[in-house]
Amino acid sequence: MVATSQRPATAAGVAILRAGGNAADAAVAVAAALAVTEPTSTGIGGDCFALYYDAQTGAITALNGSGRAPAALTLDVIHSTLRRQQLDHLPRYHVHTITVPGACAGWFDLIARHGTMAMPALLAPAIELADRGFAVGPVTAHFWAEGLEHQGGAANFRELTIDGRAPRAGETFRNPGLARALRAIAAGGKDAYYRGEIAAAIVRVVRDAGGVMAESDLAEHTSTWDEPISTTYRGMRVWECPPNGQGITALLALNLLESFELRGQDPLGADRVHLLVEALRVAFADTRWYVADPRVAKVPVAELLSKEYAARRRDLILTAAVGD
Repeated sequence: MVATSQRPATAAGVAILRAGGNAADAAVAVAAALAVTEPTSTGIGGDCFALYYDAQTGAITALNGSGRAPAALTLDVIHSTLRRQQLDHLPRYHVHTITVPGACAGWFDLIARHGTMAMPALLAPAIELADRGFAVGPVTAHFWAEGLEHQGGAANFRELTIDGRAPRAGETFRNPGLARALRAIAAGGKDAYYRGEIAAAIVRVVRDAGGVMAESDLAEHTSTWDEPISTTYRGMRVWECPPNGQGITALLALNLLESFELRGQDPLGADRVHLLVEALRVAFADTRWYVADPRVAKVPVAELLSKEYAARRRDLILTAAVGD
């Protein structure tokens, strides 16, 4: 089974499975295809997390393919920037919020450990989509236009437009620049991304915008394999990637919902939606407060996922229900 938000990406994953690939192979093909067809949500400039279940051994592994901040981005640099630019926090699209992209390395590392096919074959569907073009979906078209509104002044953003505007739903969009980058990665491995022309281009754009990223930040990037985290929901164990990923949010929400009787409720009814929304609001509040890089900050995962903690936090949902 393959499920994605973009039909061409789903088709890419299905094609890999039919060719004899496994779930890891299909996931990478899908991720690359989504980088082409839904650039507003994902891409080779972002990160990746992956949970993999080995049916033969029963082992579950968690890949953290997220990138770190540039080594030169110290607290002093951030404080100086905030003072100079008269800001009280870094805006969402500020150059200092850019981290080293981890997705590309994550793809290769997932395949090296769990895959069965070569990366050129897995990237081929995405390269073809970028070369020949694809029909832009209606939801993607909406967020593409929104992205252009917020980031239209960014370097090279015109490459993601049709004559300076966002593509409309149903229009065919081609991305030859991304196709060229994916070809280089398919031929040269992850070093083609983290060392050489692509890395130099990334650093040049970031530095031209006032950032401090260096080519060494990309060259030294590594993925990590972490111990997955889990909780139980009515006798079923559910797994997620650990912090700094946000998978813990789903586990926190399940712990909160466990004592509510959702069975028999209208799946789209107000009562059920209310419980789901409130549980996620509380879970995301904890995530935003606690989740950080565990190598530099203590993240109390065991305490957060305890049933006792869930019982205390559940009172907030009950209070919200009474207030409504």
